[in-house]
Amino acid sequence: MKKYICMAALFIVAALTLTSCGDDEPKETVTATATYNMSFSQDLLNACNVFITYKAENGRNVMEAVTSTWWSKSVTSDKFPAEFGVMYKFSTKSDAELVQEKYDLTCELNFSCKTSKGASYTNLVTIINSKGVARDKVVSTLDRLSGKSTGFRVTKDGIVSPANSLDYD
Repeated sequence: MKKYICMAALFIVAALTLTSCGDDEPKETVTATATYNMSFSQDLLNACNVFITYKAENGRNVMEAVTSTWWSKSVTSDKFPAEFGVMYKFSTKSDAELVQEKYDLTCELNFSCKTSKGASYTNLVTIINSKGVARDKVVSTLDRLSGKSTGFRVTKDGIVSPANSLDYD
């Protein structure tokens, strides 16, 4: 009988040892939220069509036409490293009459990012700062700057690094 009691005790100890105490708490999902704020000079919008392709939720590409001097988007990602960025295309309007002698072609991007862990980052990027561009140089100035991009990668811990070779196709 002692033998059976010892074996039963061993089985109980083995069962308790092999039973894992799982973490019943749901894992916290870390997210990064980026905000793109872009400003455009009215001269730029009068002279050309502006298209922005931006990194949306979880790296998805979205293209939008810009029709106002102010453009803003806020997107969230839970895939890391999270990729955020914008690519800008300028195409001279076919019906644009460039009648002014000089044009102020300016565009700035104010990028900010915050993670659900509390890390934050802000950066101001001057995309175009061409003031006093002669009428006959507007098209070549815009062509030279069109199709470029500015991007960032963000880790779960909120470490931000430049990523200017993101895929926008």
